[in-house]
Amino acid sequence: AWQPEAAVSELFRKWILERKLMQPAEELQPGEWFKEEWTKWQKTLQGWRKLQAEWKDPVKKKALIARKKAELAKKKEANSADGEKEKDAEAPAEDGEVKLMEVNAEDIDVSSVDDVTDLGNGEPLFAYFAYEDWMLLAARYELHLLLHAFKKDLNDPDRPSFAEGHVAFYYNKYFKKPFQLKSFSCGEFKDFMELMKDTMDCNEETKLLQAKLAEDTEAAHFVKLTEEDRRERQRRSDAGDETAALNFPRPAPGPRQPQSAPPPRGSAPQSGNRPVSGGQGYQPQKRPYSGTSSYPPPKQPRSYGSGSYYSRR
Repeated sequence: AWQPEAAVSELFRKWILERKLMQPAEELQPGEWFKEEWTKWQKTLQGWRKLQAEWKDPVKKKALIARKKAELAKKKEANSADGEKEKDAEAPAEDGEVKLMEVNAEDIDVSSVDDVTDLGNGEPLFAYFAYEDWMLLAARYELHLLLHAFKKDLNDPDRPSFAEGHVAFYYNKYFKKPFQLKSFSCGEFKDFMELMKDTMDCNEETKLLQAKLAEDTEAAHFVKLTEEDRRERQRRSDAGDETAALNFPRPAPGPRQPQSAPPPRGSAPQSGNRPVSGGQGYQPQKRPYSGTSSYPPPKQPRSYGSGSYYSRR
């Protein structure tokens, strides 16, 4: 029997939707919102990594603390006129130097941190991030940004997101770099999803990925998520859980620039490029001995008469 027209139309619509979800949107291009957010994120991430490197360097760390003290002293001076008390510092010492408050980063509630670049003593919240933590931080934000940008740029109510099988395709289209599970020591995508469970999940009905956080979530929030995850893994590791530690493969170093070979022995240096005497690549050359002199024979002494001048004396 023939089915009603409405039922046939619904079946046809579902068939078209399934086909759309199975095929990647080849024509999709990153929009302006994505480009702006991606540029800001790259600059922010670079600044964070630079700050961590400075905090780990004893000399640069001392300079950071000095700048922090100078800022606090300036604030105290400005607030003293209003009778306000600086919360970030203790009372000044007898010599007038401002002392920073003592902070144990592990005792601070991550969610209560206002500034991830400074816990109050100049120490950033990400001071103990290892290579794996930076990788997870970047992946959290990138997947979050990708899911929201896809929805904006495609602007298709029937396809608000994509399935896990298309992650690599859209990731490469937006970020111009490959997405590889092995970079996170994951054999399957579900293992990667376990690492990203605080950022995204999969809709059980549609099987499409979906972001857990709003599109205007600040970048600093992803630092807090990563730090909470790092602390949890550390607690598990301290309790004897050997599976808690992460070990991601490091990218291979780039090829070294070939160095110019020194000139062969006996060859003359290039004009205007003569090596300094005693430097590398320059060896003084000796004239080979042939057994006979290359100089002309000496002239015979001039004689006068029967004998030389000296013989007549």
